[in-house]
Amino acid sequence: MREYKVRGRLHPVYEELDELPQEIVVSSDWRNAEIGDWIRADDGCVLQVLRKGSIKRLGKVSYYIGTCTGTFPDGPNVRMDTERRDHIYSFGGRKVKDTIRDRERLTKHEVLFARYIVAGLSLEESYMKAFPTNQFNYAKGMAANLFKTERIQTQVKEELKPVLEELGIDNKTVLKDIRDVSQTAEKEDVRLRALFKLSDILDLEDKNQTRITQVSGALFQGFSSEALEEAQRPELTEVKK
Repeated sequence: MREYKVRGRLHPVYEELDELPQEIVVSSDWRNAEIGDWIRADDGCVLQVLRKGSIKRLGKVSYYIGTCTGTFPDGPNVRMDTERRDHIYSFGGRKVKDTIRDRERLTKHEVLFARYIVAGLSLEESYMKAFPTNQFNYAKGMAANLFKTERIQTQVKEELKPVLEELGIDNKTVLKDIRDVSQTAEKEDVRLRALFKLSDILDLEDKNQTRITQVSGALFQGFSSEALEEAQRPELTEVKK
């Protein structure tokens, strides 16, 4: 269950049917519900109707339903979900995932989220430990969106630094190991994958060609057609970054 405050009062959003209090009766169709009714949104969550009104467009009257997460017209093609909008009183209110995507500064919960990821927890577990929720499905979607953001990726790298330093791993070490594989690996396809990885890191590859002729000053004479066919970039099996 989640809760959102509207005009000083907390309103629950039940994510699982077994969370519902026994006295709650859920309306079969949210489009025909009235203020005070409990409805099931199209994402499966149950919440209460807080507002209902009408608007007139092109001479036709249509209705809308307002909840603690947003406002939805009752059109047949409208899908109601329970992601909290920034502006719950407008049809075009931004979704939480948009706010998450566009925010620049880390919150304390996001710092913990990155820390738990580095500690080896899954995205879902990291989110549930860092944020106040115990709902796995909700955490799964939110964690996936959050992990894609640049600020979380940067924070994860920061959290990894002391671990890498303890292991004696730095950028120079990784580049040297990949270079060594590209020059000494017995299999041609492994050497080619290492060269692909180096070219990506150094941004030397011509994306329109399938053959690398020179990487970081090391002259390369070419691979056999069999090796080129076997190589599947960007996998690198002998050296892991």
